[in-house]
Amino acid sequence: MPFNINPEISKASTLPAEFYLDYKYFDLCLNNIFSGSWQLITDIKTIEKNNIYPFTFLPSAINEPLILINNQNQIKCFSNVCTHRAHLVADKPCNKNKLRCNYHGRIFNMDGSFNSMSGFEEAENFPTEKDNLSSVPSLIWGNFIFVSLTEEIDITPVLDDIEKRIPNYPLKDLYYNKKSSQWWEIDSHWALYCENFLEGFHVPFVHKGLSKEIYIGTYETILLDNAVLQIAKCDEKFGGLIGSENPNDKIYGLYYWIFPNIMFNFYSWGLSINIIEPISEKHTRVKFLSYPIKNKQQPSKGEATLLQVETEDQKAVLNVQKGIRSKFYKSGRYSPQYERGVHHFHLLLDSYLS
Repeated sequence: MPFNINPEISKASTLPAEFYLDYKYFDLCLNNIFSGSWQLITDIKTIEKNNIYPFTFLPSAINEPLILINNQNQIKCFSNVCTHRAHLVADKPCNKNKLRCNYHGRIFNMDGSFNSMSGFEEAENFPTEKDNLSSVPSLIWGNFIFVSLTEEIDITPVLDDIEKRIPNYPLKDLYYNKKSSQWWEIDSHWALYCENFLEGFHVPFVHKGLSKEIYIGTYETILLDNAVLQIAKCDEKFGGLIGSENPNDKIYGLYYWIFPNIMFNFYSWGLSINIIEPISEKHTRVKFLSYPIKNKQQPSKGEATLLQVETEDQKAVLNVQKGIRSKFYKSGRYSPQYERGVHHFHLLLDSYLS
């Protein structure tokens, strides 16, 4: 393994600074991790409005043009690159019963198969399977559509855990609130943002408002396959999310991190999602998506609003990005009590980069 992170957290040291600074490791992450990752693309309501939905898989990093097709309520993903001369087949969402490339007119059926194209009447051994649009793995969970280029990273265990832990959560009643959603681009390595999310150790120091609303002493971290769950409990005033483990507990939030870059945060009012998209070794896109439950709203007042917590987190991450470049810093140690999630993340990175 490239960094040899000790599996015993009490003996282990964190990733060296060079991981965050050297482009070769950033490139390794793109090829060895993100290509095989599952990325949240959109929700079913989007593809119900337009049965053809083109998108780019991890723009600025992987940059793979793909397309979702809703073919009689069967949602599939395909390459959005024409098999003739590599022109994009679709450039915007639309409703059609066939796909037509606007470069030379090649037509595809809604299952991605080649339909017809003029000018090829004399071509021998044509068409073949190579003339169909390549199929791309997709996964539908609740109302959400995930896509992976190679599906090497299994996320079904964490999705199963969510369903078992909050079996009555109204996933189907979630709706996208554009007004409460926001995107940022920050001057930081993507992994530093994930590390910040993966521990509650910093909460009393960085999030003064949040510290007043949750029980720090009962903050819990659970390691899962390709995922980490953090549980914050509180009194009845601030919570109401009921889990299957102990119905008497008042849960402020269930914070799921899905390797490598997706956060699902479940609250009594709904779900907030963070997607951390790598742009370069020192630049990251942070997508914050708000999905309230029908007839509920994301809280917008108080000392611990999600926007306030997000602002505090980004400030901390940006300071780490500055410090990681110091000639006096090489690596640190993990807190065995509070940083098990970060250690788990580093072990996964080490495993997939080897």
